[in-house]
Amino acid sequence: MKKYLLLVLFGLITVSGKAQVNVRPMSDSSVAYKTLSKEYPQAVSLRERATLRDLVFQKLLEDYWGDFRRFLKKRNFRPDSSIIWNTEVFFRADGHADWLLYQYSQFSRPTTRLPKEKEQTLITLLTEYLNQHALPVSSRYVWSPFRLGGVLIITGPSSRKLPKGRGVIGDLASANQTTRPDTVKTISFGGLELEQVPDVIYRFTNVEEIHLGGNYLTSLPAKVTALPKLQRLNLLSNRLTEDSLFFTRNKVVKSINLQRNSLTGIPASISQNRRLESLWLGNNDLVDLNLKPLHSLRQLNDLNLYNVGLTQIPKTIGRLKHVKVLDLYYNKFTELPRQLGRMKRLEQLAIAHNNLKEIPVSFAKLRRLQVLYAHHNHLNQLPTKLKRLQRLHVLDLGYNELITAPSVLGALSGLEELSLNNNNLQDFPTVLLSLKNLKHVYMSSNPLWGREAMSSPYASQIKQLEANNTEVKY
Repeated sequence: MKKYLLLVLFGLITVSGKAQVNVRPMSDSSVAYKTLSKEYPQAVSLRERATLRDLVFQKLLEDYWGDFRRFLKKRNFRPDSSIIWNTEVFFRADGHADWLLYQYSQFSRPTTRLPKEKEQTLITLLTEYLNQHALPVSSRYVWSPFRLGGVLIITGPSSRKLPKGRGVIGDLASANQTTRPDTVKTISFGGLELEQVPDVIYRFTNVEEIHLGGNYLTSLPAKVTALPKLQRLNLLSNRLTEDSLFFTRNKVVKSINLQRNSLTGIPASISQNRRLESLWLGNNDLVDLNLKPLHSLRQLNDLNLYNVGLTQIPKTIGRLKHVKVLDLYYNKFTELPRQLGRMKRLEQLAIAHNNLKEIPVSFAKLRRLQVLYAHHNHLNQLPTKLKRLQRLHVLDLGYNELITAPSVLGALSGLEELSLNNNNLQDFPTVLLSLKNLKHVYMSSNPLWGREAMSSPYASQIKQLEANNTEVKY
């Protein structure tokens, strides 16, 4: 107890000469919340949720609290069990906090709540941290005071569950102590608060899979990919930039996950992974999408560019002729280049949650395409030449601006699942009656019928579809 009281005293001394951040419970009636909300508007509006702007602030806050947890560790503060606080922080335009309001999460049990003395110690340390560390905001996103809501999780001493299984190493102690490194196939070091790749991994020359996600890594040494049997490398949720990633030329690595890092471009040395099949780059801020590092990867078949802030795709996308799965969800496209039609091995394409008004006619060249997710756009028609897509069996056109069902649908004989929900369909899509392989069709939230479709004038057409063994969701 004396240790915590000394921490409190130390914290008060160190910040006494500075303007204090106000850290209060959300239940504190003395806090003028409405006034604060007016002075500090939400950094991300409701309309901007699930956009890159939202992602940027999420990542900033995630890293900010990650640094705070490291700060607590250095001060030897760790609760007996994990605590979860819902927080709302009120920042000045320069990223310095003025207020933080908190409350225990509804998922917190009474046993996970801190005793008053420890809670006060935590508040003192939190105040000190907030006073000393600004959120590293950019003028690209912030120009006035703002507030951010989020979750602050402070883990207890044994909150991480060790991964188990034959040939799996899940902690540094076991990695150092094992006398049979040759039997290890998987290294799972996710969430260990690592600031650098530990040298111990180089003991495991037969390792095939390495998980380093959820750490604080700022660089990847080239010798990681020199491990002779490494096939899968997971670097999800770290602080890696394209200039901090180094790969040794190899012919074994097949999968790399770089989602949710600090990339602004594709690492040039990614091309050293000559047999790379899967590359996930989603949830980064790829302001400069130069695809050149990928041009020589002839076995790359899965490319993830989910929510990376793109307004356009380079025309050189057509050079990625071996890609079978392409994920472009949650970007800002208003149009797609016709060169996408050159990716003739594409089997699955996701262009949902963009601002597309049309699909290029060149898509008709994607003869191997089986799955197309195009929901949440502004489409009102499809090119008639898409009738060439005879292998297409899943098509999602939900949440678009279709007034009538595109006539080309009737020519897609391989179609098994079709989504037309949440459009503006005025008439029943009779073109569907000719699709003998159609197993599921979704048509809810359209104005062609009211609350009950089977009471509408289109009940007989629905029964016809159902007679063809088509399940109709309305």
